[in-house]
Amino acid sequence: MTAKPEPQDTLADADLGESHETGKQTEWRRLRNRMIAGLFVLLPIYITYAVVKWLYVILYDYAIGPIASFIREYTFKDAAIPGYIVYGVSVVLAMFVVLSILMIAGVFAKSRLLSATEWVLEKVPGVNMIYRVVSNVFEGISKSQDIKEFKRVVLIEFPHPGIRAPAFVTSECTDSNTGKTILCVYVPTTPVPTSGYMLLIPEDKVWALDWNLEETLQAVVSGGMTVPKKISWG
Repeated sequence: MTAKPEPQDTLADADLGESHETGKQTEWRRLRNRMIAGLFVLLPIYITYAVVKWLYVILYDYAIGPIASFIREYTFKDAAIPGYIVYGVSVVLAMFVVLSILMIAGVFAKSRLLSATEWVLEKVPGVNMIYRVVSNVFEGISKSQDIKEFKRVVLIEFPHPGIRAPAFVTSECTDSNTGKTILCVYVPTTPVPTSGYMLLIPEDKVWALDWNLEETLQAVVSGGMTVPKKISWG
């Protein structure tokens, strides 16, 4: 006859099995955290590379490439000039052309020519809506550089009483009925801070937060993982 295992032996085997499973889960969790950490390391580098590459492709297609072709075809056609010299001269000339265009555009920023161009764009169905939205965004960004409140970070009760969310004060106005100051605040969302909420809140309903703009944006994008260790508001 086969002896039956003692109950304590069965329990011991079960404990060993559970301990083995727990060890596997812990190891997998450690590997997963490392992979997520690696993603957060590589993603900003890749996005930066993609943006720089996109800008370079545009610059090459519309400036560097045509200038290099012109130099090879019409300037030093029969001369044996190394390619890197032609490319270097093309880059310098392309940057000069781009800066010149920006300077000329800045001169005509408030001219009648710009007004006429905007008038034409405003009359084209479909195009007028896109142009109006894009123009308003860039106009708001350019004006915000001269407004001190744009970099002021506050806490507000949002989305429910008792829950506080960081917000940026973008402008202020006055309530014509009570004379109180009303703040226009922007509440960024995670993980894309460019999509958020614009709220009008009385000034006495917000709390000044001791975070700067960079700390707040990092906390929003990371979902709170890079939030400062200490917080103070009042």
